[in-house]
Amino acid sequence: MDTLTRMLRTHPQTNPATVDQLAACLQACLECEATCALCADACLNEGEHLHHLTHCITLNTQCAAVCRATMQVLAATGQGDAQVMRAQLAACLRACQACAEECERHAQEMDMAHCAVCAESCRRCEQACQALLASVSA
Repeated sequence: MDTLTRMLRTHPQTNPATVDQLAACLQACLECEATCALCADACLNEGEHLHHLTHCITLNTQCAAVCRATMQVLAATGQGDAQVMRAQLAACLRACQACAEECERHAQEMDMAHCAVCAESCRRCEQACQALLASVSA
């Protein structure tokens, strides 16, 4: 059992039925935030291709910020508002979709391996947000 799951299981207000999904989503957001930051940095260092990557860099930066905010919202599960959590999860899901689509395009058209890795991380986070969103009551 990972540390996030253990921590959530000790929380007096966490719903035991959603602990695994919540932990998975927190972990996916953490990974996606770091991966997007690294991808943005890699894009900035692409030299001659930089002018083709400005949109990707912006989406990486936005996605990283939304993932960070989502982690903060999810970590305040005790007395949090379910509608706020749902809205944040929906925002994270959309940010991850947009970033993944852009990175997939660059991975295919420009053979950028860092964008392929980023797209995979964004898709995992998108799926984790969708799974948790389905289990959070309105």
